[in-house]
Amino acid sequence: MSYLGVGFSPGTVLAYHSTNLKLFDKRIKIAELVLRFIILGLGVVAAVLIRTDSLVKVFFSFKKEAKFTDVKALVFLVVANGLAAGYSLIQGLRCVVSLVRGSVLFNKPLAWAIFSADQMLV
Repeated sequence: MSYLGVGFSPGTVLAYHSTNLKLFDKRIKIAELVLRFIILGLGVVAAVLIRTDSLVKVFFSFKKEAKFTDVKALVFLVVANGLAAGYSLIQGLRCVVSLVRGSVLFNKPLAWAIFSADQMLV
């Protein structure tokens, strides 16, 4: 019984019952696929922009061109963006296969591995 004097039994808890669970599941998979490919595109764009950027500074009559390889943090950033884009591509392909064939998660450890890798990329 609650403090308001209204009690309920665990047998009377409301539950959502729908006949459109497959449609809902498909929409979730499509949303995941779209988000994965957005991440892929943004990762590739960021890596390309950093990789191709350069700066020319003229000091008196000397020209010095700075590239991303001059700063180790930028090299790490290019590699990290490339890895994130590659991971998103693999997971996007998994989403496509999941939409075509149904579920492709074979077991809980694989689901936990995917979840953990997703959290590391955030």
